[in-house]
Amino acid sequence: MKKVVILIVFCCIMFSISGCSVKKTEKLTDAEKFANEYSISEENPFQYVTTDEVLELVKSKSGILFLGDSDSEWSSFGVEILNKVVNEMKIDKVYYFNPNKLKNKEDNDYEQVIDLLQLEEDSSLPIVYVYEKGKIIDQVDYPVHDDSSINDDFKKQLEDEYLDLLSLYL
Repeated sequence: MKKVVILIVFCCIMFSISGCSVKKTEKLTDAEKFANEYSISEENPFQYVTTDEVLELVKSKSGILFLGDSDSEWSSFGVEILNKVVNEMKIDKVYYFNPNKLKNKEDNDYEQVIDLLQLEEDSSLPIVYVYEKGKIIDQVDYPVHDDSSINDDFKKQLEDEYLDLLSLYL
């Protein structure tokens, strides 16, 4: 009998612990999820979008689209600088899409996104687009980074490129 009571108490504790963590995950905002994914401040303007939403946004709206992959140190580096720039410029929304999560899936919308954004198989992430009323105005592709080292000059160069790009949006 004692073992049954201990088992029931253990199961109740485990159920309540797992239930709490699920609720917390469900309540996270995009900014909080993005902060966790990229290890940046929760004070960020990033909003996740699907392939359908990317198509709708770039074809008919105006805004900023960030393509990145949190598994890439270069995307993480780019996000750090981009987040600094958008916060300084008081930009309240940057859409985020990770094309690598869908790369190997057969998805017609994904293929349309690739065509619309003119991505190549060997495109390096991150890439930041500014688009207006269905037309891509400009973009900053991450420089070829096979031999690049992250130093202050390189950070400043990327920051300046982002400032110039985002000025087109404002």
